Amino acid sequence: MKSTKDKIVDAAVFCLNKNEKASIDEIANHLGLNRRTIHRYFKDRSTLIQCCQEKMMTTCNLAMNQAYDSSNEALKQIENMFYAALTIGTEYSFVKKLFDRSGYADVVATEVEVYDNVKEKWFKLILALQEKQIIKSTIPLPWIYNLFGGMIDIAIAAQTSGDVAVNDIKMLSWTAFKGSIGINNS
Repeated sequence: MKSTKDKIVDAAVFCLNKNEKASIDEIANHLGLNRRTIHRYFKDRSTLIQCCQEKMMTTCNLAMNQAYDSSNEALKQIENMFYAALTIGTEYSFVKKLFDRSGYADVVATEVEVYDNVKEKWFKLILALQEKQIIKSTIPLPWIYNLFGGMIDIAIAAQTSGDVAVNDIKMLSWTAFKGSIGINNS
């Protein structure tokens, strides 16, 4: 069973994804609690948001490691990591919006060792795929890394806008990412 603190964080994620300016009162109302209950666990809104950010990083790292461990095939691992990043990115999109404005690097700096481990695995997979000539070796690693994150952002924006059918977003975004780095197989 989830603790009250975990329920508050989950409610904050839900409310802040709908409205990144959601107040403590709105989050409390969503849970059927009062503001004082939230303040027993969190000093202020900033502290609550920081806790949401930490949960996002933990959840993302877990999902990315599970995706990495899901296969022995590098291309399948990258695909699964892409889907994991898309899922987590959608669930916690408000965190990226809030921290893009204040320096998203600060978000990952708090979890730098764990984050770098996942990033290192990702880079090794891309290098392996370049060595096998599955990905064009003329495309620099930092460019591919930015394309990966950019495609996640585009997919989230498309889903949020409602312009693209939700059921098509995973396939379309993965196909676009593959094509952008020279992978033509299906």
